[in-house]
Amino acid sequence: MSPPSGVGAETEEKAVETAWRIHGAVGEWTARVDAKAAFALTLESAAAAGIIALSGSGNIFADLHGWGARSLLWAGSAFILIGAVFAVLVVVPRLRAPRMQDEASGNFVYFGHLMHREATELANSLRRTDTVLPVLSRQLIVMSKIVWRKHRHVQLSLAFFTLGLLLVLIAAVLA
Repeated sequence: MSPPSGVGAETEEKAVETAWRIHGAVGEWTARVDAKAAFALTLESAAAAGIIALSGSGNIFADLHGWGARSLLWAGSAFILIGAVFAVLVVVPRLRAPRMQDEASGNFVYFGHLMHREATELANSLRRTDTVLPVLSRQLIVMSKIVWRKHRHVQLSLAFFTLGLLLVLIAAVLA
């Protein structure tokens, strides 16, 4: 596949260079959202540990009186745990293993595809500069969808955590 008519090799090279810069930026966004998820999971784990510790004999949540305070504590705890699940979903590797081998012949940016390629065949693909931009463009779209979903999960994680913590604090006040 060659560049559209009127598009020279220099323009194609600039497009590929720009695509690689975007690829790097998306990679950085992925690392940042993973760090945010780790932070959220740390908060949620600490909150869960605190709730468990404060539920022991003689502590504030040990003898909650009335269904209202208990319900708030249980609901808050559940929301915190739901938040933790969303944080874990951010950092779970997305390998798309069942499709990798079938997709490998037309892709060479993602390591999951590369492991199914032969070195000489990959070298030939990389030499054909007209194949780089479409492959890289597809990868950018896939990566962007993954990063979007990760950011959304971090948002949900923190929202559930905040709501859960608020309910637990209200239960503590009512105790």
